[in-house]
Amino acid sequence: MDNNKLKLAEERFYSRFEALNSEILQEFGKTISKFEGLSVSEAHKLAQQMKNGREIDKIMEDLEKASQLSRKDLEELLEIAAEENIEFANVYYEAKGMDKVSYKDSKQFQNIVKSVEKTTQGVFLNLSSTTAIKLLKDNGEGYLKGIREAYEDVIDRCVLAVATGQTNYQKAMYDTIKQLANSGVRKIYYDNVGKKRPDGTIIKYPYSRRLDSSVRQNILDGVRQVNIGVQEQVGKEFGADGVEVSHHVNCAPDHIHIDGQQFSKKKFEKINNNLTRPVASMNCRHFVFSIVLGVSSPLYTKKQLEQDRKKNEKGFEYEGKKYTLYEGEQLQRKIELAVRQQKDLQIIAKASNDKDTISKSQSNITQLTQKYKELSKISGLPTKMDRMRVVGYQRVNVNKLK
Repeated sequence: MDNNKLKLAEERFYSRFEALNSEILQEFGKTISKFEGLSVSEAHKLAQQMKNGREIDKIMEDLEKASQLSRKDLEELLEIAAEENIEFANVYYEAKGMDKVSYKDSKQFQNIVKSVEKTTQGVFLNLSSTTAIKLLKDNGEGYLKGIREAYEDVIDRCVLAVATGQTNYQKAMYDTIKQLANSGVRKIYYDNVGKKRPDGTIIKYPYSRRLDSSVRQNILDGVRQVNIGVQEQVGKEFGADGVEVSHHVNCAPDHIHIDGQQFSKKKFEKINNNLTRPVASMNCRHFVFSIVLGVSSPLYTKKQLEQDRKKNEKGFEYEGKKYTLYEGEQLQRKIELAVRQQKDLQIIAKASNDKDTISKSQSNITQLTQKYKELSKISGLPTKMDRMRVVGYQRVNVNKLK
């Protein structure tokens, strides 16, 4: 199944939100730079002008524009996923002596896409009012503020830094710059507010996740749900009575018992309903496809599955600690995130003309990238350098900056 078209459509989403994140952080950095060297009265006057200015309005407009474009593009992306699954399934239609099917002529497949689209588009709805920046109080406690409120908060911090007579304004603002970089633009989720935790306490506050990460996960989950929906429909037409769960190396511990296995539909439904992470959700990389029990041979033999499981468990040692390959992948993801945060930090520092922070962030990026390559070489895990990409980041020679 050629999924180049699907990958290109996904890339359009990722690039859009990576660029949006960089744009917003750059604007915060420019704001910080404008207060350097001002008197207290000048700082207060500028703060009032900026709070009433167009800069933040443009940011909110860009968020809403991204929201509208993404909701429009989402249907196209999910349709591509459905079409590719149908094209793959047509081989089996032919084998059964049945006519080929197409997405545009099938109401069933179109309804699958519409259903998934409805649940998937939530991350793109009302971005201007459901995105935030995570800042820290003096005691280190984190709190979320909407983009506009965070912008005004940063302006107030700039004025305070000027008013307290700091001899080095950039040092005074370094913590704020770092907080902005570590946060990035975040998507707020209210789903669990009011619900009980396992210990019986009530969840009072919403949680958040970086917007670019939320978009990536949302799209992956949507495509997987389309894959499953199409497979279920195909299975109905074939009279399938079972499913096979796909296999992938370095499986997470909570899904190892279903990886690569065949089940009756009824048994799989029961198992899946009892999983904390149902298949095709919450970063699960599995999908299921329809089979006829006793007729459809498993794609992987028990020997192959066992070999992969043992290889995962054997893992590797790194910096004096033992890791499974699955844990190694999780460590890779942490380093990738750390690199993106440092690149965000460099972007803000460059916009605020903070040469020391530019230099530190670029040095950290080099060290983290070397660590990533070393970890990948020792573990044998493939590198995913694209996950460390940040639109708008470009290394600079600090000595040549004015």
